Amino acid sequence: MAEPTFFAPSERASDFEIAAQINAVSVEPIISIFIDAVPEMILVLNEHRQIVAVNKKLLSTFGVSDQTVLNGMRPGEAVSCVHSGEGPGGCGTSELCSTCGIVSAILSSQESGQQVGGECGIELSRNSGTALDLDVQATPVKITGTTFTVISLKDIGSDKRRKVLENTFFHDILNTIGGISGIAGILRDNDGGEKKNDLGYKQILVDLSDNLVEEISQQRLLLAAENGEYVPNLENCSLKKLLQDVCKLYGNHVRTPGRSITMENVSDSHITTDRAMLRRVVGNMVLNALEATPPGGTVIISQFEHNSEVFISVINQGEIPKDVQGRIFKRSFSTKSSSGRGIGTYSMKLFGERYLGGKVSFKSRNGQTMFSLRLPFVKN
Repeated sequence: MAEPTFFAPSERASDFEIAAQINAVSVEPIISIFIDAVPEMILVLNEHRQIVAVNKKLLSTFGVSDQTVLNGMRPGEAVSCVHSGEGPGGCGTSELCSTCGIVSAILSSQESGQQVGGECGIELSRNSGTALDLDVQATPVKITGTTFTVISLKDIGSDKRRKVLENTFFHDILNTIGGISGIAGILRDNDGGEKKNDLGYKQILVDLSDNLVEEISQQRLLLAAENGEYVPNLENCSLKKLLQDVCKLYGNHVRTPGRSITMENVSDSHITTDRAMLRRVVGNMVLNALEATPPGGTVIISQFEHNSEVFISVINQGEIPKDVQGRIFKRSFSTKSSSGRGIGTYSMKLFGERYLGGKVSFKSRNGQTMFSLRLPFVKN
């Protein structure tokens, strides 16, 4: 009897059935020739979404030397999706799997008997912070009288990243430059009566300039980190000073006017870390919280220590919808569809886990959302 499931059916074929299906596919040499000639990653699945064949492109992409280890697995299990073991029946059966483009395409193709396409963002557990953006095509095919589903996966990460950078980076930079230009114009034209306001305008100009430098530095760091070119610069870092700097930088951000930041329970712990990268992780947590906070609201930064670890948390009022939570750390996903963002939460995970050796997580319930970063520390 099949296990209960949150999304796709959990039932699997027996080892005997899998062996027979693998044999049925392998006796058709044209199948192997065809899938290996395709430049995309290819999986051939049975009716239970289990692998009976893959091509060389998929094996080389995921560093698998022996194809037989994938036989009987489902796609998420084969590529080490972080959510593949969360459901009662493995890949496709967890609540979060309902947002997976691969599973949805397979089920739709099986139901309609037609080719079904889509996109999927998948986070891999084999290398913390690594994510793939994939174009998915699911096509039904009959082999020796049995219907299988051929899955084509094309990496479209560079295209997605370029689009996100264009919609986010240049949009935000132009906003900041517009603010700088506006204040500069006021100072230029203020040659008569309101000299007393000049100091305030100059401070806003400094804040906007700092925001601009931070935006550019963030993008340079992200590109270097994704390409594996970034080398962490480890040094002794005062967390209190770092959090104060983040509050100062984002307290008057051009994207979040009218919000405030407060620090609670922050001690002067010191850790050995890459200060610049840590500041950007916490900065992204804070900016993300500020953007989710309505004008007049407050974001709270807190810190506590437990069992030789330090926890930095950023809290804002409001909850993330359940259907959104499973996609929060995917590179091209964003709840802000109008602005096209999708970099901030993804870079938190990439920087915080792959380069700082920490753990980035979030909770969203009881009317509030909290993003946290857990790091080892050395107390001063």
